[in-house]
Amino acid sequence: MHKFFRATVLLVLAVFMAISVSAQEGGIIIGTNFGGDPNNINPLISNNTVELDLNEFLFPSIYNIDPETRAPMMGGRNDQDNGLALDWTISEDGLVYTFTLRDDVFWNDGTPVTAFDYKFTFDALASELTSSPRTGVLQSVEGVEAPDATTLVVTLSVASCRALDELDDFGIIPQHIIEPLIDGDFAEIDNLEYNKNPEVTSGVFNFGALVPGEQVSLIRNEDHHIPVSPEGYIVRSVPDQVVAVEQFLAGEVTSVGAVSGGVPAARMQEFRERSEAGEFQTYEYVDDGLTFIGFNWADPTNPVDGEGEDGEALDQGFHPLFGDVRVRQAIAQAINYEDLIEGAAQGEAIQVNTYGTPALWGYNPDIAAWPYDPEGALEILAEAGFVDDDGDPSTPLVATEDALYAEPGTPFEFQLLTNSGNLIREAAGTIVQDQLGQIGISVDFQTQEFGSLVTLLLGQEFDAIMIGFTNIDQDTDARDVFTPVGDSVGGGFNFVSYNNPTVTQLYQDALALPGCDLGERQAIYHEIGQILHDELPWLWLFAPNAMYAESNAVQGWDPFAETRYGNMADIAINP
Repeated sequence: MHKFFRATVLLVLAVFMAISVSAQEGGIIIGTNFGGDPNNINPLISNNTVELDLNEFLFPSIYNIDPETRAPMMGGRNDQDNGLALDWTISEDGLVYTFTLRDDVFWNDGTPVTAFDYKFTFDALASELTSSPRTGVLQSVEGVEAPDATTLVVTLSVASCRALDELDDFGIIPQHIIEPLIDGDFAEIDNLEYNKNPEVTSGVFNFGALVPGEQVSLIRNEDHHIPVSPEGYIVRSVPDQVVAVEQFLAGEVTSVGAVSGGVPAARMQEFRERSEAGEFQTYEYVDDGLTFIGFNWADPTNPVDGEGEDGEALDQGFHPLFGDVRVRQAIAQAINYEDLIEGAAQGEAIQVNTYGTPALWGYNPDIAAWPYDPEGALEILAEAGFVDDDGDPSTPLVATEDALYAEPGTPFEFQLLTNSGNLIREAAGTIVQDQLGQIGISVDFQTQEFGSLVTLLLGQEFDAIMIGFTNIDQDTDARDVFTPVGDSVGGGFNFVSYNNPTVTQLYQDALALPGCDLGERQAIYHEIGQILHDELPWLWLFAPNAMYAESNAVQGWDPFAETRYGNMADIAINP
């Protein structure tokens, strides 16, 4: 059967290669990718954008994500997820999740997709013998059992409302195909030919072929329980985002977005106008990532972990400037965010006021922005012990005896770093440098090669760093970012050494909430968001606008943020 299936794939692929790539002629959706060829089209070990994009259409997941809210849903439909769970229950102690799965989902060789496939995939992950980056779930899961084909039982070692999200952090691979190939050694999964040529999958498309440096082709799965109209989905390799846009405008591809990075900020207004004129379709949303400046709270000359082996707090010292919350709040009021967004991101971003973005259900959109008030900022700085001692606004403020951590006479100057090559951040850093300079704060703004920047960041040997976080969890859970567990020199995400016991407890409360009610969890994350806004471990800057563009030939397109083709089965290609 496998040989027959492969022959069929090659035959269809030959047809794909023979016809024009235009949607009008071939009924094919064509996107672009400038991130390089996929290395692993295997959802257990995939780890880049193009791989994850392809996996969504090839492999099943444990449940569907609601395309609109981005929350897990029982049953429902999202053609990019191919979710199995019809419903689930949680035990009173929060330790046992029991899923009831669909019985009408099949691998494309006719074998049913079952709970046994999920257990096999999880066991491979739990072995920690593969290169999978998704081992975070192992911190809370004790074991997975499959009593029968449609029942999955997950037992946690500790109650965790994040377990549901983490259990869906990887796609499901076919046990009946993979197990015979590895002979009991999960480490062999990394070396399988299947990773580049997954003949047996279970999505709305089947894998066609990978042509290195050119494209990846997927072919409609005629036997899927949600049959789709497009004959195929091609991801074409291009050098960069500019080429992707020009190929779209020339009619050579049908899509800009997803793996191609979307429409560049500098072209968004043009695309709006051309879309309004009827040339093509666009969809805009706020990205699920943000740009920020991280303030080092601890002594950067002597980095120390946040806690010892027994969980006791360690003395990390204080940064002479940023250890004082008043200083951070003054800086927040010295920034003109409207000018920053216009100047750095061509206006194609929105100000965010705490951790997360409006694309995430855990983000609190009701938190008030810090006002632009440079005079008020100077008053706060004076209260914090930093004053103009010479009447010259071109020289830095200096510390007085009232400063909490800086020696008297210390000039208010610090180094701000960002990664070179990111034009938006380079522009934003220059604007921040200028705006803070207007109130007597001297900023030494420098760019670093990304690898060097990360070394400084994780080593906690910096004053302030401007970077971005993306793909933030929908609930905005950030225990590894804003609690001592992540404050580990050389490898932790709490590189600013933030520690507020109330925040740490609130994260735990949201994690262990009986029943895991979404509304109650949201309220807790909103409370955390307000504290983070007030205390400013990071200076919250902006979240970029994002834009998809789609050819008018692709009819019935109904996208959502982070879910471009959730209704793939309803899409028709205009001949």
